[in-house]
Amino acid sequence: MCKIPIEETHHPIAIMAEKAIIQFIKADELHFDFKNPRLVEFQGLADEESILNVLWKNMDINELVMSILASGFFESEALYVVREEEKLIVIEGNRRLAAVKAILHPDLIKGGGMSKYGEIPTNIIDQLTNSIPVIEMSHRRDAWRYIGFKHVNGPAKWDSYAKAQYIALVHDNYGVPLEDIATQIGDSNKITLRLYQGLMLINQADRQTDFKIDDVYSNRLYFSHVYTAMNYESMQRYLELDLSEAKQNPVPEDKLDKLEEVLTWILGSKKKSLPAVVKSQNPGIRQLCQVLEKPDAVQLLRAGNTLEVAFEGSKEGVDVLYEAIVDARNKLEKALSKIASYDGNEDLLKTVINLADSADSLYKSMKEIRQTLLGKSQKERTID
Repeated sequence: MCKIPIEETHHPIAIMAEKAIIQFIKADELHFDFKNPRLVEFQGLADEESILNVLWKNMDINELVMSILASGFFESEALYVVREEEKLIVIEGNRRLAAVKAILHPDLIKGGGMSKYGEIPTNIIDQLTNSIPVIEMSHRRDAWRYIGFKHVNGPAKWDSYAKAQYIALVHDNYGVPLEDIATQIGDSNKITLRLYQGLMLINQADRQTDFKIDDVYSNRLYFSHVYTAMNYESMQRYLELDLSEAKQNPVPEDKLDKLEEVLTWILGSKKKSLPAVVKSQNPGIRQLCQVLEKPDAVQLLRAGNTLEVAFEGSKEGVDVLYEAIVDARNKLEKALSKIASYDGNEDLLKTVINLADSADSLYKSMKEIRQTLLGKSQKERTID
């Protein structure tokens, strides 16, 4: 087995592991990391083939395949591995490993995604089969700084759920303070703490309620919805969230029923055949957090109504009035822009007359209320 001192490659890992060396390993001896933070949001990853297809579908493996087919696998892009249960597990470079496996085993890619590449050059097949450059670490914790910086704020960014998983792994398993993690990965202390707290929130629900992470309605867990919702004061009040520090259980015991309920509204439940009422982060999370401020609106959600219906029920009267008037104005302006197409229809003219009467009645009522309020205000100032 050929080994090359890492210093000769000028690889970034040399900064943290001066004696590390590159080894060349057969591709079939390398295995995906089921603990990879990038993969935890996806459900049903039972084997390596399922991981390969999830990465292919969601992580732009195509671009890596094209690069490898054009230039081979660069030594400077060595994979980082640890030996666990007699297997070499790739802890950094799972996308590159997916590209390699897709090239060597194109039949594993569902939908024939590799067919467009045609016949693979023999020299590429030989290199990938027998000579994948890897750097073996003695333990996962030896590479956390490099991996975190690369994927949290570097060129190969993780999403918020992967970031949170990584932060929790380093903090809980390696005993690294959150402040130190934030410094190492180039993120703010507040964001690092909030990501950790969001994960603790979901994990607490998974442990202590009937909400289960592997039961969410979609095939992936939209952690960013939960993370965003936590930042709303209405959500914090509703769950009595303690976000002053990092806690394993940020929600008090007497609010666990509400926690289960909220997460089901945000993420849904396959077992209960309940899709998430939040269809998108914006405006869904904002609308849900406004609903939580109004008990009557919450009851609308509990009764099975849509988030849109509950949101309308959460609005104050003045908000509804304002929105209705602005909406009416916009629609009238749109109608006015099409006046040239009016064909003399009498019924339509009567409708406009009714609109004018309604507008006049609305104007008179608002003017009367305003005069009453102004008179009351002036009277109060005179008394003062």
